[in-house]
Amino acid sequence: MQVKTILNRIQRHQSFVYGPARLIQHQGLALEVKVRPRANARAKCSGCGSVAPGYDTLPARRFEFVPLWGIPVFLLYAMRRMSCPNCGVRVEAVPWSSGKHQLTDTYAWYLARWARRLSAVAVGR
Repeated sequence: MQVKTILNRIQRHQSFVYGPARLIQHQGLALEVKVRPRANARAKCSGCGSVAPGYDTLPARRFEFVPLWGIPVFLLYAMRRMSCPNCGVRVEAVPWSSGKHQLTDTYAWYLARWARRLSAVAVGR
């Protein structure tokens, strides 16, 4: 089974497509997965949420995703700039991260759940 198939079953984003995955050397082994916007998808404003066409892309950013089999996973995505009719020129909003965070929301929830479990184990001793 391919990594793209696993990611699509775990967390599918409507306007985005997982691209090729490759193993890299990043403090040990790591998995990089490129993400691209779907061909007919328009960018969503990070300020007001309205939809507008994108006209430019920024350099690719790395978002840390939940590790698979103990291997860190990074999503690579070049954010689009868009001309919002309400807010002006803004960077698009992505569904897997909020603000300028480098962690995906899924990974943040995963870590929060682990922190809650670990504190319960420490209290139980």
